[in-house]
Amino acid sequence: MFDTGPASREAVAWAAPGVARTVDAAPCEPSAELRGVRELLDALRAGAPGALPDGQVVADAKAVFAAVEALQALGVRYLAEVDRRRLHGLDDCPTTSSWVRAQALPVTGAQVALARRLDALPLLADQLLSGRVPLVVAQGLQAALTRVRPHVDRPDGLIDGQPAEEALLGVVVDGVTGLVAESRGGFRTEDDARALRAELEAVHRSTGSELRRLEAAFLVLAGQVEADQLVPCLRQLTDALLPAQLEERARRAAEQAGLRLVPQWGSARTLLDAELSPECAERLHAVLQAELARDPEAALDTGAAARLRAQDLDPYDPELTCGRPRSRAERLHDAFSAMLGRYLAAGLGGQHDKQAVQVVVTVSADALEGRAGALPARGASGAHLPGSLVRRWACDSAVVRQVLDLRGRVVETSHTERTLKAHERRALVTQTGGVCQGAGCTRSGRDPAARMHAHHGSPWARTGTTSLADAVYLCERTHQDVHEGKVVRLKDGRRLGPDGWVT
Repeated sequence: MFDTGPASREAVAWAAPGVARTVDAAPCEPSAELRGVRELLDALRAGAPGALPDGQVVADAKAVFAAVEALQALGVRYLAEVDRRRLHGLDDCPTTSSWVRAQALPVTGAQVALARRLDALPLLADQLLSGRVPLVVAQGLQAALTRVRPHVDRPDGLIDGQPAEEALLGVVVDGVTGLVAESRGGFRTEDDARALRAELEAVHRSTGSELRRLEAAFLVLAGQVEADQLVPCLRQLTDALLPAQLEERARRAAEQAGLRLVPQWGSARTLLDAELSPECAERLHAVLQAELARDPEAALDTGAAARLRAQDLDPYDPELTCGRPRSRAERLHDAFSAMLGRYLAAGLGGQHDKQAVQVVVTVSADALEGRAGALPARGASGAHLPGSLVRRWACDSAVVRQVLDLRGRVVETSHTERTLKAHERRALVTQTGGVCQGAGCTRSGRDPAARMHAHHGSPWARTGTTSLADAVYLCERTHQDVHEGKVVRLKDGRRLGPDGWVT
């Protein structure tokens, strides 16, 4: 940061297209102020925080990060000067971005974009350099203003086809006021609402350009909402200003919509690669929210997170291996899977080729029995499936048995029922009270969100029989535990494993 280069006086060919510009590149030391900063940093590095009292460590940590924030904002101001005066040419770099990369500076693309536009946003620059606006907030404001800039201050008096003053009034006054109220859950008093509205009306009536008035209004918004709420608010305001652009984005999204399932060979994962239209995205969101709300494991996740926080642990620390609740991404995945399962179970897919739409798996008898060297089960998608999953599915599935000759041609086919008949399932529910038979488990079929299974105590793949006497009523979690190799104790004392009864 404080290194200086060799003395030179160069003609910078890219200072302006086709025009060489001579700049004074004589080496110089950092200014006295920055030398003082360096000396202060050296003194701080030589200190030992471990020897400080607890309260002092906390106070100093806050002060250090506040200083880092201030220095980053100052760095953006210097970066703006490098860009404005084309000083990147002194290091043989054609652009500010390439200069940042060549110097290996810890500067993001968003900071470079902010620096380039800082001179055009004087209100924002003043707020940033004075420390009244954090750098991350300034970056969000700059991005929003850059997006609307091509559409404002036009000679036709329109903003994206709307009357400019009417659109500005709606966004600057009504839009900002409404979003601030929403972010707070309503204003505490009517006087608070009137004061904010009066401030925004003054911004709207000011004589500055349309861009400058939007800049002032967005800064007012930034001072009224939490930092993590700012970007969503700015998106709403810019979409209100640019409705035709919003329509065009939605049209392109619908035209480019598509979905692919991509098996990741070498792992058990399948990548869902999707570009959703707005309509499809809203439908998916609504259904996933419904599935999340009926997720029977959600209360267990909440309880696990509370217990870990009580131990001063982060429940979602990736290094935590024991008792970690599902992350939101994991819960959404499970909700998506449950949604698809509910769709199939309800028969909503109708029939295809005279058959009900269902999950189809091809598996040999050898693989189903877990014999060495057997080819893995294959799903209709082409993905290879683990034996534990297929055996778990087989507990509730109908099987089509096919015999192949040496040429690999089917010479015999038959159907075998693998599940309890309806009256037998009702009898099993009656004798268990509809409650999972796993010891300590209270999940019940009375809960519409619970998924229950009639499990073969002795694996069907080995016995070829299905009987009420050998059936066990298990919830989804306990059923999965059995098929993943765990031994489960039942309420009556019996023990059940993946290979059947354990004696």
